[in-house]
Amino acid sequence: LSGKVVKGKGLGKQLGFPTANLLIEESYKLIPKNGVYVVRSNFKGRTVYGMMNIGFNPTVAGEEHSIEIHFFDVEEDLYGQFIQVSIMEWIREEQKFSSLDELKEQLSRDKATARKVILG
Repeated sequence: LSGKVVKGKGLGKQLGFPTANLLIEESYKLIPKNGVYVVRSNFKGRTVYGMMNIGFNPTVAGEEHSIEIHFFDVEEDLYGQFIQVSIMEWIREEQKFSSLDELKEQLSRDKATARKVILG
């Protein structure tokens, strides 16, 4: 997937999982099914990894379809940059949690799962 990083609602940052919100302007592009994925990308000549959610953010009653990527060990501001990510593996379906704390716990489990995939 490739697109421009745009500002989101900032919820990921509040939960300790800041995300790059990917805007894909071309309507003809195919988007994978909703869910959580392990991804990799390249920034300034180095490979970086992360996890990506595609969907509607049902825990916070999201109404717009979004693509959000939480990169591991990346601290730089990505707003306005054009990025490309490669999907490595699907982790799970998108789901609605009963609280933000429950969502945060699941994000921590997803991150651990993603790191296992990355390490092989």
